Amino acid sequence: MSLENFFGLEEGESQGSAEAAEIFREKMRKNAKAIKAMAKNQQKQKQKEDKLAKILIGYLRDQSKSDIVYLIIRLLEQNIPGAFILAILMIADPRLEQQLEVDLKENSNETLMQSFSGVATLPENIKAELNAWGDEILKAGLLRPQKTLDSVLTPEHKLKSLVLDLIDFALEEYFERTGLNFSEDKIRKFALLAVQSVLIQLKDTAEKQSDTEIIETSTEE
Repeated sequence: MSLENFFGLEEGESQGSAEAAEIFREKMRKNAKAIKAMAKNQQKQKQKEDKLAKILIGYLRDQSKSDIVYLIIRLLEQNIPGAFILAILMIADPRLEQQLEVDLKENSNETLMQSFSGVATLPENIKAELNAWGDEILKAGLLRPQKTLDSVLTPEHKLKSLVLDLIDFALEEYFERTGLNFSEDKIRKFALLAVQSVLIQLKDTAEKQSDTEIIETSTEE
């Protein structure tokens, strides 16, 4: 395949024509932007995967965390991005939750996800933190929206139970630390509440992606 074909020029176009040259330059400009964005996203992904690795090492030293270590490994085997897993764990791990609190303060004037706003059984400060948590999960998914969707959904477009199990774990740890007591069924409802808006927005973003952005995502594999 010629370079011109890769960037979208048909073989029948004359390379010497001004119109074909301008089309080629425009394609190059778009792909240059995509490459820069890809490099930035890869750097963010790498930083988050490094954090996830450190957390896993810490969990391995704690025998009580063996089940969650096994679950995370299974999620990674499903090719779920490390950044997405890490974002879910933010609410579970006190070290990561500190960053969530910082993000909440810094973004206090921005519109956060409102998934938990109507939950009467939760204090307002807890709602705010859970909504900020949802924002972090969404941001992680938006690094690679199509990749994230493909990995967290089944072929029937249902959320994989392993992902829900991780969200359940994260919420259980969070509620226990904040002194709130909920049944497993209630926590599962909260888990679904946390993730459904994220999936909807990821789907909308993936459907709006340009051909260049789709190529960008596929080259990260």
